[in-house]
Amino acid sequence: MSFMLEIDAQKTAERVDRYLKHDFERYLRLSGKHRTDISSPSLSGMPGGSNGNSQENKVIEGAYAGQVVAAVAATIRNCSDYDERKPYKRILIDYYIKGMQGFKIAQKIGYSDRQFANKKRLALCEFADRFEYWKLVFKVQDQPCLQVPKNAQSMHATCRAKEIL
Repeated sequence: MSFMLEIDAQKTAERVDRYLKHDFERYLRLSGKHRTDISSPSLSGMPGGSNGNSQENKVIEGAYAGQVVAAVAATIRNCSDYDERKPYKRILIDYYIKGMQGFKIAQKIGYSDRQFANKKRLALCEFADRFEYWKLVFKVQDQPCLQVPKNAQSMHATCRAKEIL
């Protein structure tokens, strides 16, 4: 099982960055939510749904998008932030939710630009790991696996390996 723990940190971070900048942005729009809603602890993401006409399908699509947004929000809130060595939650919120520039976040948390880049990469890798759990909780397992294993031969090799086990 140790093969699943060896991820390519750089490629994983790049995949998470793309997901949070592009896919997540679209789910926000489809759900009618805004980035500022992420900081709200009342974002439950537990809507109901039914099958029916196209108007109901749009509502269901919006509800699903809300589930994805809630899963991302829960993942970010669950990331490490208990000491200055792992300010991952602060980095993710400041960069992806509040839209702060990296150098400003680095100054805020007392890191050089290079140290910040390393911590951001680690934060994105932690997000990828934790997102696997929150996808199950919010029933959005069809969201992409963001982890990239070392020597990956396919885009979803890590997640497929977990499904087999």
